[in-house]
Amino acid sequence: MLQTQKETPCIRCGKERIFKRKWKEVGKGAVITHVETVCPDPSCQKIVDEDFAAKRERRMRLENNGRGIKISQ
Repeated sequence: MLQTQKETPCIRCGKERIFKRKWKEVGKGAVITHVETVCPDPSCQKIVDEDFAAKRERRMRLENNGRGIKISQ
């Protein structure tokens, strides 16, 4: 099934995002095509990347904290 790329606005400034790169991965018998788009404003994209990195780090910390908890009865 071939899907056309939809135009998407930047989540921060609203400008139309532009194509950066495209790659394919094979997994479980299917070929998955990934398309990465970025904000045309480099300073805005840098802020978006930093925000996502902070969210990713916070999520990893929360997931790791739950593994060390032992419930006593």
